Amino acid sequence: MVTGSIIKKTKSLCPECKKVIDANIIEENGKVLMNKKCSEHGDFSDILSINPTHFRWSQNFMIDGQKPKDPCVSTKKGCPYDCGSCPEHKSSPAIAICDITYRCNLKCPICFANAESRGLNYEPSFEELIRIYKHFRNIKPQPPIVAMYAGGEPTVRNDLPELLTECVKMGYQQLQIATNGIRLANIDYFQELIDAGLPNSTNNNRTRTCIYLQFDGIERETYIKTRGADILDKKLKVIENARELNFPNMILVPTVAKGVNDHEINNILQFAIDNIDVVSTLMYQPMAMCGRFDKEKLHEMRITSSHLAKELQAYTKGKVGKTYPLPTISKFAKIIAFLNNEPPVEFTCNADCGFANFMFVDPKTKQLTGIEDFVDADRFLKICDKWYNRVEREKKWEQEGKTGLFGRFFDRARKDILKARIFGELALTMRSPQALLNNFSDPISVVRNFADTVLNTSWESSSNWLINGNVLLVGLMHFQDLYNFDLERVSRCLVHYGYIDPTTNQVRQVPFCAMNAVHRERIENELEQADKMVQYTPDIQSN
Repeated sequence: MVTGSIIKKTKSLCPECKKVIDANIIEENGKVLMNKKCSEHGDFSDILSINPTHFRWSQNFMIDGQKPKDPCVSTKKGCPYDCGSCPEHKSSPAIAICDITYRCNLKCPICFANAESRGLNYEPSFEELIRIYKHFRNIKPQPPIVAMYAGGEPTVRNDLPELLTECVKMGYQQLQIATNGIRLANIDYFQELIDAGLPNSTNNNRTRTCIYLQFDGIERETYIKTRGADILDKKLKVIENARELNFPNMILVPTVAKGVNDHEINNILQFAIDNIDVVSTLMYQPMAMCGRFDKEKLHEMRITSSHLAKELQAYTKGKVGKTYPLPTISKFAKIIAFLNNEPPVEFTCNADCGFANFMFVDPKTKQLTGIEDFVDADRFLKICDKWYNRVEREKKWEQEGKTGLFGRFFDRARKDILKARIFGELALTMRSPQALLNNFSDPISVVRNFADTVLNTSWESSSNWLINGNVLLVGLMHFQDLYNFDLERVSRCLVHYGYIDPTTNQVRQVPFCAMNAVHRERIENELEQADKMVQYTPDIQSN
């Protein structure tokens, strides 16, 4: 029953029977709700946001992605039942993720993978993993450029370094290891992972390895609640090792649960600021509601990205700025990829999937400066909109061979001219010299890093800006569960799980939220029946 103003209509799932049902996203009493009704199991209501103004504004940044040329499966039952992926999926994955083992050295109360609770372990062979990651790199016309390794705990596989090296050879630009960090407390093993991510090219000695570190707070009691053990010292040792190894590619990933560690939201941000020399990104993840919950208590248990954004705004006195939906940067990314003849990073997920912004951190004083203090963000985005349309025309002319003699023989010069014009307009979005002096202790370095990112834009220069510029990327990534499931979001998912279907021996790719909310149990049962699962005894907190 609709009692508020409708923002949009979509399709969702019944949390009980997983049948596709209609859903209304409405504004009511200062909140954005998803209301839906199953003919068999009744009404359901969940909170999507406590900031309706921001929610409505973010919907303006939706942009279609590049669909894969050859879907893996045909459409039979419809979304989300045909994941594999099917022809209805609207974007190519940006991140290829695989559960490389279900073995783990912890028994976390919070965990996407649940096979371990049954004492089972799905562990693909090394050859199978190579096949899966190659499958993703063979997606046309736009393969993912990030490989992620999950589980279980991926570092319990002794062949992980060899897998990283093979993925570098395949062309992945970033290798994200989703880890609890226990084994990285061993500095020699940490160094081994760094070395495994080094490209073969002699003119690029920066590792592609990135540590996606589970980091739920700075209090011991927090880890006892979220991970079943006091492992704070292990986390701090990983940070210490990163500093000793001069490794700046740490991503802190807190899973935030209401009443458990939501009081640590600001503690975690301050920890990232204090360790800006090794921490480049902070990615908050509000906990997905797995299992069944009392309908009446769901609202009071739910924490969303908007709750986190409100807390961070207050703590930073607004320096965190707007939390921009991820598609905001998509047009800029596509422009610079075209100008540099590089594959674009795909940011064409649904506007509700994730939010982010940048903050500058003075390495000496730890003073924060928001990105809006450096650049007029609204004007920057308008210029990107204009040039995106021009670039799309250029791309179409190239594909159709209509760029003419000048275009064919002097393509690089033509693009350099375009780049100079675009940079000239974007440079005008920077704040006045006085504003830069007021906000930055070294404004020349900040401007130089910005110019290098735009003029020499590539994955490497963007990484340099984030790391060398003492920039902290703060993100909010709220994965779906059966209560807030939106099929439109799933159809634009950029993070795909890969596995080999034991019934067909074909590699399948399943959108992240659909995997965990809909398909994981079925897939695990199929793997178990095919004797791909093996019994094992967990080795808790081993190195």
